[in-house]
Amino acid sequence: MTTEPQYEIEERGETEAVVRVTVSPEAFGQQLDAVYRRYAREARIPGFRKGKIPRSVLDTRFGEDVFVAEAQEDLQRDHLPSALVALELRPVSRPRLEVISSGEAEPFVFKASFAVLPEVEVPDYRGREVSVPPPPPVTDEDVQQALREVQSHFATMEEKEGDSVEDGDVVRVREGEREWDTRASADDPVTKELIGAKVGATVPVDVELPEGQKLDTSLEVVTLKQIVLPDIDDEMAKDAGFESLEALRADIDEKIRSARTDRYHQFVESAALDAVVDEAGIPLPTPFVDDLVEEEFERFRSSFDDPGSQMDFDGYLVERGTSEEQLQDQIREAVERRLRRELVLRRIAAAEEIRFDDEALEELAKAEAEDAGEDPMRFAARLRAEERWEDYRTSKVNQRVFELLRETAVVSEGRIETVPGGIIDPSKADAGSGIVIDPTKEGGEA
Repeated sequence: MTTEPQYEIEERGETEAVVRVTVSPEAFGQQLDAVYRRYAREARIPGFRKGKIPRSVLDTRFGEDVFVAEAQEDLQRDHLPSALVALELRPVSRPRLEVISSGEAEPFVFKASFAVLPEVEVPDYRGREVSVPPPPPVTDEDVQQALREVQSHFATMEEKEGDSVEDGDVVRVREGEREWDTRASADDPVTKELIGAKVGATVPVDVELPEGQKLDTSLEVVTLKQIVLPDIDDEMAKDAGFESLEALRADIDEKIRSARTDRYHQFVESAALDAVVDEAGIPLPTPFVDDLVEEEFERFRSSFDDPGSQMDFDGYLVERGTSEEQLQDQIREAVERRLRRELVLRRIAAAEEIRFDDEALEELAKAEAEDAGEDPMRFAARLRAEERWEDYRTSKVNQRVFELLRETAVVSEGRIETVPGGIIDPSKADAGSGIVIDPTKEGGEA
């Protein structure tokens, strides 16, 4: 009889697998001896030196079952990761272990049952018909609004002539021993109380803040300043780094047009991917989905514990008119949609043999860093130091897949349907998704 361990897949469903591991009696006996030796070195029994305690004495003190159970656990811990690698299985839930037989006179046999991701059969993904609205044209008002934003960057503050607070003024206020500057705004429940007051006046403020808190205080108007905007002309354009206002307008027009085109491409890519996902009908392992939903729900709920949060979790539910159960259902829907998208992305990448080795990825990182004005070496080093190098690799693979879907899609004009999970950003899809499985760890990682 062979002494080599035997690994086999006993059952393989769409989202669950059962592995059977058989270890020879000789190997089990060796592991059992190792357990006894370990106990003999560590146990303290009067009349016996450490390392010299007979096996029969240990059995009397602790019971033979203790040593057999520990030997079984050691073999399970040693052989299950090897079995998963050998059988090319990636569990996405903690394995459920079952001992079938064990003893020094017979093989040690155990089973491991766990959830797995399905083998995805992807339907035709080239030439997908999608309905997406064209990018809206850039209007004069779009450019003018952007110019006003540039204008605001070069605004200055000057002492105001006159002593009455007007909407938009910068007011120096005093509350007790504290002084600070604030901008009077008719849209702000606190500072709107200052409008109309004169320098030197004390203004009572008794309002209810948006988060429901009451504010009852008095603010003294100390000084007044006004914001002065420059003219939208060639001088402002030169301050912004352009030769003329015409050049600045052209740059704004190009950037708006480019951003809308990029957004349009994202709509096409997402619509094409969703068409493939919906047709594929991919089943998902419930335990894995449950874990991800719980993680995302807890992460979202804990975000309200931040001291800077303007409301608590219960307040959020009341404002949205929803419940914890409904919120979890929404999260589940988004998680399932994201997982199915990622599985399809991975399968298309494999079918198209889209991959990047480290050298190619270094070149992409270098180009991206140079475009952003960052040192390429530092950019790549930061990705590795933050353990985001593999996420970066996946994002670049997915980006190529999205480009393939878009370039081959047959697009007609239509409207965007909102789907759970929203529009996928090709630069972020899959990164941080949770489908990173390490077969050497029990249950993998999620």
